[in-house]
Amino acid sequence: MNIKQAKEQLKHSIRAYLARDEYGDWVIPVLSQRPLLLMGPPGIGKTAIAHQAAQECGVAMVAYTITHHTRQSAIGLPSIQTGTFGGQERKVTEYTIS
Repeated sequence: MNIKQAKEQLKHSIRAYLARDEYGDWVIPVLSQRPLLLMGPPGIGKTAIAHQAAQECGVAMVAYTITHHTRQSAIGLPSIQTGTFGGQERKVTEYTIS
């Protein structure tokens, strides 16, 4: 996926999360919505396209960069795993620590 495609996917996700039905209820309930995670090498524009997509969709954005809060040697590669929480199966981000 290139940067342009990634930006369009972000905008699609934002619009899906903001969509309401004819009664004004969220199409995707707020409790079912999840943060969007962009993965890739540093410096390719992940944060920049996320800011652009948020601005174009008229929403605020909170960016969290794990490298700003963790020593580089302690950062593992994130992966999406399945876990059971509160009796329900959920997808979660898991980091392997070196």
